[in-house]
Amino acid sequence: MSRNRLTAAAAAAAAAAAAIAILAGCATTHHAAAAPTTRTVTLTAVTHHAAAARTTTPADPAVQWLGSAGGQAQVTLNQDVDTLAGDLEIEAHAPTVANHLIFEADARTVRAQASKILTTSALLPTVNRAAYQGMLHKFITVADMLQPGANYGTTDQDYTAWWAALSASNITVS
Repeated sequence: MSRNRLTAAAAAAAAAAAAIAILAGCATTHHAAAAPTTRTVTLTAVTHHAAAARTTTPADPAVQWLGSAGGQAQVTLNQDVDTLAGDLEIEAHAPTVANHLIFEADARTVRAQASKILTTSALLPTVNRAAYQGMLHKFITVADMLQPGANYGTTDQDYTAWWAALSASNITVS
């Protein structure tokens, strides 16, 4: 892999890591708790004070999904992608055989995790399932391009595949 390709791949990987973190649910939803209120009830000359029943807002379905097996599989995939992005950055600045082998192995891990999610329907979201599956296929393509062999990509091909995977990850799932 040429130094230019590594630098380009590392830059793309760093951008992807940030986008993936958003998909993983790193942003939280703020739900303000309802303040307890007091109401006075008069029954045959006796006054009672009772705390009003607290109402809870139903949890965001996307947040609930992150707590499910599928959501946890997505979190694992995101961590694998983050690790790969870091490996690419290290290898871009220190292009040793050992670093190259590490990022190839981590690309295989990303591919295996994405394939596992795709083949296990219980790990797929119910909302935007087709878009989610498309995103996973795009990350598999990126992982394949980082492996030696017939599908080994050039820098331009890497960028194209990486940006396609990033744009595909801009979905809401639950």
